[in-house]
Amino acid sequence: MDRKYSIITGFMGKVKDRFIDYQPARSMEEMVKMASGIKGCSGLEVVYPQNFTDAGELKKLLDAYGLGVSTVNLNVKGDEIWRYGSFTHPDPKVRRKAIDAMKEAMDKAAQLECPIVTCALLNDGVDYPFEINYIDAFQYAVEGIREAAEYRKDVKISLEYKQSEPRVHCLLNNAGKMAYFAQLTGQENVGVTLDFGHALQALEVPADSASFLGQTGKLFYVHVNDNFRNWDWDMVPGTVNLWDYLEFALALKQVGYEGWITADVFPQRHDPIKIMEKTFEWMDFIFDVAEKIEEDKLKQMQKEMATFEIMDYIRSLL
Repeated sequence: MDRKYSIITGFMGKVKDRFIDYQPARSMEEMVKMASGIKGCSGLEVVYPQNFTDAGELKKLLDAYGLGVSTVNLNVKGDEIWRYGSFTHPDPKVRRKAIDAMKEAMDKAAQLECPIVTCALLNDGVDYPFEINYIDAFQYAVEGIREAAEYRKDVKISLEYKQSEPRVHCLLNNAGKMAYFAQLTGQENVGVTLDFGHALQALEVPADSASFLGQTGKLFYVHVNDNFRNWDWDMVPGTVNLWDYLEFALALKQVGYEGWITADVFPQRHDPIKIMEKTFEWMDFIFDVAEKIEEDKLKQMQKEMATFEIMDYIRSLL
């Protein structure tokens, strides 16, 4: 597979957790300039509307620094209006704003010559029992995303699932549910963003998730990072779950994934440029090892259920 690496614009600027602010705030041009100097980076995931509103001006800026656009990330979780949800909000006026925002993001993506919008509905969920009617909420989301997808067929909507945060329980929280949701919209241009760390947090096997979504034709976009399966720590990929990453890279190859690989890595205590370069170095290493795997040989060992011979073989390729 071709390796097209990108980063999320926000990680080049100010980031924070519940306790500390990290990195200084930077303008969009400063973030683009920083990204252009990162070895291996050829594109940006641009966050709308927080990081830009004028697609024409942004296109000129990106062209000047030789960067493409991997996707437009529609943020419907950071502003006060989305506190209690976006596409599943009980107020139809808020749901209408979410639908309109998605349509706007799709227009921006087209102007940026980017065929995809990614969106994580992370405020759509609950903190306590009985807070929402799950049936209504699910249908609101299906109807809203369907309307947006029908708006223009030349731009894909890729929805990112997650178990929790900021909600205790996010409504769209695993690969299977996400794929079924996309299918229920009845729209070919609705699919899934697979975030490796979110799959870990959901106690999935990421290679299984990639294989399943790839087979269904719904694997639209990929985020890479790592964690200890206890929280979405957004660490450098492969530093914790190397074996899972090698299997994941093989799965991407087997399903024919040719999309972007985007670093969703949180650079809190480290230089963001170094963090992103290390992310791409680790991904190159992972993909290089996966390329060495002789799939016919592996398949034969799998048929023979030679578990430890398989592990010895993969270990020999490191």
